[in-house]
Amino acid sequence: MGRTSVSFPKELVASGLWDYGENHLVDRALGMSDRDLRCIWQLAAQYEDVTYPLPDPGQGITHNHVIAYAAVTHFEGHLRPLARGRRRPQKDRPAHLVGVSPTRG
Repeated sequence: MGRTSVSFPKELVASGLWDYGENHLVDRALGMSDRDLRCIWQLAAQYEDVTYPLPDPGQGITHNHVIAYAAVTHFEGHLRPLARGRRRPQKDRPAHLVGVSPTRG
């Protein structure tokens, strides 16, 4: 089996964090360095493996979940459940994150 690689902009990381209630990390994601972003890409590539034991096994894991998990792990130093299991409604998204979503990165 080959290695998985992923890439996405830091705005998508911030958006994913907001989606799952990790508000305290949104600004940190928006201001992160390219090095931090590359670390999050590496974690997300690991978490994309369907056999990786993410903390919320009962729900369908999306790419957006994976991005948020990777960011939380990088910023906090450990993998943990996200504050919300389901995404917040996009209509409630803060203005600076409007237009940023997993389908329209």
